[in-house]
Amino acid sequence: MLFNKITALGGVVALCLSVGCSVTGDVPTDACEEGPSAPGTTNAPTGDLRGWTQVFVDNFDRCELGEMWGAYSGQPGGDPHSWWEPEQVSVTEGVLRLRAQQDGDQWVTGGVSNSAVSQTYGKWMVRLRAGVSDEISYHVLLWPRDEVWPPEIDIAESVSGRRESMSSFIHWSDEGEHHFAQADKTGRFDEWHTVGVEWGPGIVRYLVDDSEWAEFESSFVPSTSMWLGIQAQAGACDKQREWGTGDCPVSGSPAIADIDIDWVSVYSPDFAALAAVESARSTDLELIELTPRR
Repeated sequence: MLFNKITALGGVVALCLSVGCSVTGDVPTDACEEGPSAPGTTNAPTGDLRGWTQVFVDNFDRCELGEMWGAYSGQPGGDPHSWWEPEQVSVTEGVLRLRAQQDGDQWVTGGVSNSAVSQTYGKWMVRLRAGVSDEISYHVLLWPRDEVWPPEIDIAESVSGRRESMSSFIHWSDEGEHHFAQADKTGRFDEWHTVGVEWGPGIVRYLVDDSEWAEFESSFVPSTSMWLGIQAQAGACDKQREWGTGDCPVSGSPAIADIDIDWVSVYSPDFAALAAVESARSTDLELIELTPRR
């Protein structure tokens, strides 16, 4: 497999979660009714993988968020466009739903943290789909447990209104300067896909539907404990204009847009087993080293 080069590009910076918002477990469940799973959903993987020990899995087969999750509340740091409300988070039909809803001139959106499951190194897999919207972006990321940013590992995020592409990022600091790298992938992300990351000492690999598509190998790879965050945010159209990444709007913005999560699975590494996996990797893989840029 040919790995995509992760290039450092200016202008795309994942949003800090720790400033101006809080996390709460209070999520309304009045509207939840247990019943058949939503179309297109699948069962979460169970059990260990070669080189990886499963430490957490959630199929969202209940009517509440659950004690291992917290819902965001308040304004995201550095993002004047969004406002998070726990009421925009629901669990029904086997799906965790983060709703973005227009309220006058403001969008109210949902976001959740899995901060109860924090670890240094591991594998995270998230099966999701994103409703089309020029105004709403989605973000699946690993955030430092100590709330000191950077670092940050972005598994998947997109401001694409038609959900025709997604990006993965890594953020780090070098001598007090913020750096980041980015890789982009096309696809139909309004349909169900499994996005993931494998993170170890000095290396991050990104996956879509169990296939590796990008890699970052560097001494700047984070080595601090991190947890998973999943969030919907507003202002995607303004961000595209600001970054000059494309014309906007292109697909229209319905008053409601949902980010649906089918399941989440988290693994810790078995480094001895992973060493055997690495030794058996195909020698024709092109592993491209990133040159850090400011």
